[in-house]
Amino acid sequence: MNDAYINTDIKKQDFFETIYGALFYPRQTFEEIRQNPPIIHALGIVILISVLNPIINASFLNNQNLGWFVYSLFSAGLGGIIKWVFFAAFIEALASIFRKGGNFKIFLALSAFALLPWVFIGPVTLLKSGGILTGLIGILFGIAIWVWSTVLTVFAVMKSYEISSGRVLLLISIPLIGAVIFFNWIIGFFTTLTQILKF
Repeated sequence: MNDAYINTDIKKQDFFETIYGALFYPRQTFEEIRQNPPIIHALGIVILISVLNPIINASFLNNQNLGWFVYSLFSAGLGGIIKWVFFAAFIEALASIFRKGGNFKIFLALSAFALLPWVFIGPVTLLKSGGILTGLIGILFGIAIWVWSTVLTVFAVMKSYEISSGRVLLLISIPLIGAVIFFNWIIGFFTTLTQILKF
């Protein structure tokens, strides 16, 4: 019985150490996560980050708006899971172009841990609700959190698919270039069609 309690404590400690390591020592921690992707923990992180926004923006709760608050939490959590899975599937599809596919589960886990900097968005939101000075500080911290999470996401791609930073940039730029080309093609298509239909 005592051993069971000890094992549970060790697992909890390992999980919190993984969170700390993902935030401040991603190179070693992401490599450990890659060996054994904790999908359940990753799912919990995604749900937590997703429901932060409705929690932060929640006003005083009473019987009338409690139902709406619960609904907003549920929809935010479900929406976060869907976005997370679709984003991982999209990156997996792009990685297949470089013949690096097959690491969908690994990237699911790593991309979730890459979202961890967003847990600090609560204090940032409080800063932004203050005066001009604290609002500017809050904006700067918000930008720092965004950059921090973006860097971790790029690192997650590199670790998941074992590709260089240059290829990650190429991987990210492909959909952007494709969107620009498609947009220009659509404009050119309808411009040409308009000219053809002119009397």
